[in-house]
Amino acid sequence: MPTNRAAWVKTRQSPTMVIESAPYTLPDANELVIRARAVAVNPADVGIQAKGVLLTTDEQYPAILGCDVAGEVVEVHPSLSDLFREGDRVIGQTTPLATKDGVYCYSSFQEYVVLKMPSVAKIPGGQRFEDATVLPLGFNTAASCLFAAECLGLRTPPTQRPTPAQETRDAHGQGGKEVLLVWGASSSVGSCGVQLARLAGYEVIATASARNHDMVKQRLSATACFDQSDPALVDKVVNSLQGKHLVGVYDAISTDATLAPVCEILDRAPGARKLVAAVMPGCEAKSSKGVRITTNFVTTFVDSGLARALWTWLEETLQDGGFKCMPPAEVVGHGLEHVQEAVDLLAKGVSAKKLVVTI
Repeated sequence: MPTNRAAWVKTRQSPTMVIESAPYTLPDANELVIRARAVAVNPADVGIQAKGVLLTTDEQYPAILGCDVAGEVVEVHPSLSDLFREGDRVIGQTTPLATKDGVYCYSSFQEYVVLKMPSVAKIPGGQRFEDATVLPLGFNTAASCLFAAECLGLRTPPTQRPTPAQETRDAHGQGGKEVLLVWGASSSVGSCGVQLARLAGYEVIATASARNHDMVKQRLSATACFDQSDPALVDKVVNSLQGKHLVGVYDAISTDATLAPVCEILDRAPGARKLVAAVMPGCEAKSSKGVRITTNFVTTFVDSGLARALWTWLEETLQDGGFKCMPPAEVVGHGLEHVQEAVDLLAKGVSAKKLVVTI
């Protein structure tokens, strides 16, 4: 049995992860084990370590964090033998909020990680692990916010890719007047939201910092991108929606500073569907102007047939290059010893990139 190592948070709010041995866990039904080759850090990792959120009791420690991983399959439960085999290159969303017999086998900051279906997809042979690992958590977050019935309930991408002419038409808003506003489009969850909405046939209008507009429009193919610090932002967005039907807002930031203008835009845009999908818990209480705010925390997306269908679609779309690994990865270092460095850098703030550690 392989020897495993992990970056441990030994006690609640401990500022330093410790690299020590960890159990190697065998896969149960609908699970597989991978040798991690790259992991990404997320705001949840910062919040858990620095503030003790989500893992709130002393009994939950020592803990292993991490929500994104890419690597090679080393062991497959027989229930998945028709889908995966040893050596497959995959990505998967992981979580420190689930354990098996008290073992944090589903967290990514370790060498051997247990992945649970449906949040697993094979990646192309030429895809770098460090690029692919930016996707899993962002994809699940965006997909649940956009497509789950409890959130925006939008139509999902078709199983057949559109032709280049259709993609060009939709990118410029000529294929229909249904528009989704994505607030914070250059983030990981925002980038996935822009791509998912576009591939589902919606025109996307976005907000981001001015320095990130080229990325959002050229690489993600949003029709327009507005400066989220512009005092006239609300007026400009409302004016851009004339003659179009705003189907809702995906707020990939979800703070008081974003939800207030989002609600104003929905109140002023003619015929807008007054619905916001937010990514932070507790946002429902911040509704105003008759707008309903919901979050993906109320969904059962990961356990649904919808999630399985979308992860299968993601695997196929990655293979033909239709879904981009965005935002770009920035590799902080190689080895578990650099995970703490990456988490500390994220806590200081990053923009239009995702911090990654190779293993």
